Amino acid sequence: MQQPFPTLTEAVHSLRSGAVGSRELVEAALRDADRLDPLLGVYVTRFPEQVLAAADAADARRSGDRGPLHGLPLAVKDNLATVEGPSTAQSPVHDPGWWHGQDAPAVARLRGAGAVVLGKTTMAEYAIGRPDPAHTFPVPRNPWDPERWTGGSSTGNGAGIAAGLFLGALGTDTSGSVRLPAALCGTTGLKTTFGLLPAEGCVPLSPSQDVLGPMAVSARDCGLLLDALTGRPRPTAPVAGVRGLRIGVPYGLVEGAGVTEECRTAFHRSLRELRELGAEIREFDLPEFGPLLAVNAVTMLAEAFAVHGERLAAHWQGHGRGFRRLAAAGAVLPAHLYLRAQRTREQLTARLLARLDSPGGVDVVATPTWPAPARTYAHEAAPGDELNLTAVWNPTGFPALALPMGADPAGLPLSLQLAGRPHTESTLLAAGEAFQSATTWHLRRAAPDPRHRPAPLRDPDATRADPKPPVPSAPAQAPESAGIEAALAAVGITPGPADLAAVRAVAQALLNAGTRPAG
Repeated sequence: MQQPFPTLTEAVHSLRSGAVGSRELVEAALRDADRLDPLLGVYVTRFPEQVLAAADAADARRSGDRGPLHGLPLAVKDNLATVEGPSTAQSPVHDPGWWHGQDAPAVARLRGAGAVVLGKTTMAEYAIGRPDPAHTFPVPRNPWDPERWTGGSSTGNGAGIAAGLFLGALGTDTSGSVRLPAALCGTTGLKTTFGLLPAEGCVPLSPSQDVLGPMAVSARDCGLLLDALTGRPRPTAPVAGVRGLRIGVPYGLVEGAGVTEECRTAFHRSLRELRELGAEIREFDLPEFGPLLAVNAVTMLAEAFAVHGERLAAHWQGHGRGFRRLAAAGAVLPAHLYLRAQRTREQLTARLLARLDSPGGVDVVATPTWPAPARTYAHEAAPGDELNLTAVWNPTGFPALALPMGADPAGLPLSLQLAGRPHTESTLLAAGEAFQSATTWHLRRAAPDPRHRPAPLRDPDATRADPKPPVPSAPAQAPESAGIEAALAAVGITPGPADLAAVRAVAQALLNAGTRPAG
């Protein structure tokens, strides 16, 4: 790769010392994008003229009061507004006038700290679902194997950092959308506490769960970006590194059938490394896990339809199949299920906080970020087909950090997740820095061959797998297709047979999950 620095932190120090100029870094990033973006699908839109002008302006201000990110090139997910061009949220029917000519407040804070914006990165449509081959947007591909998915929904951010196209980016997370691409691409990503960063100027998916978060090479890099995004230094962590940190592990969850053997092995190795650094590792059951997964899914899809339903009805065929089928499921969920999910959410969040603060409690909960390495695009996952280890922290509002922890025999990244109470980002980042001071997994870089021609995406209707509920439970009464069709017709949606079958499968999975007792 052309980027002359392995981490954002080192680039920032060199920019501030004058050892390197912003134009040099920007030109390297643009060359890399020219070479690799046709393969990896990192960008929706690039801003070469604007970012070079911004870099030259930064280089002309080498004295006086400069921001902490002075001249640093960054990327921004395409559901966040930027002054340079319209945001698409990777949807052909998104309003091009939305926040036109404005920066989202979070983007403005990065610029205020001195950063320059390279472009807008690819994502899942409206931050949910898989790419639809019928669309003309770039297909995001994993730099470690372009036949594989990057994870969603901050797809371009994960791929771009892993391939060295840029050193940091701003993403969003509603069910794991910062952490999953970080996990599958081998980078670091921080889901922040709900409400810590301003969500204005971000196309919403689930407003009660959407958060913004930094993505970068290392935990220290994420900390630098977080300080710029909040506009203030982080409070000092209560412990230095991980010495004396109580790390809880839900062994029953980690040892379950949903986690692959190579992922489990890497996770236990990571625990040993943390213990050697001074952490106290103790068992911490997570009975809230299953019900909170259901809460996340029910809340996300119900709110997604509330936000996007009018546009969905007006432009049904214009939306990708992944997005429209998931969002439409939110239209057929009974209101009492959403209300029950919110009651469960409040009760379980309070219970979890009390358990964390009890004499047998812990400071941090550790799990793998994802239970397996990246799947190929040809492996079509059904709803609930993979154990989602990220989504549990969205309805609680807790922060969570994804860190590279190893690789499978094929070299595909595996990831460690650390989660904590609200507003404990300092603790998580300090633990991440300590872990990365003793490991080098975060410094690995993929080296994709730009000559590679990956297989085209398959039609999802030709490969759709049988659905499985996201949380094991006694089956609820299956929703009848006629009832779903009538419910959709009532909101102006007339799906075809394949759409109707897919919506019914998602609704069935949600009903199964939503009828599970809170425990």
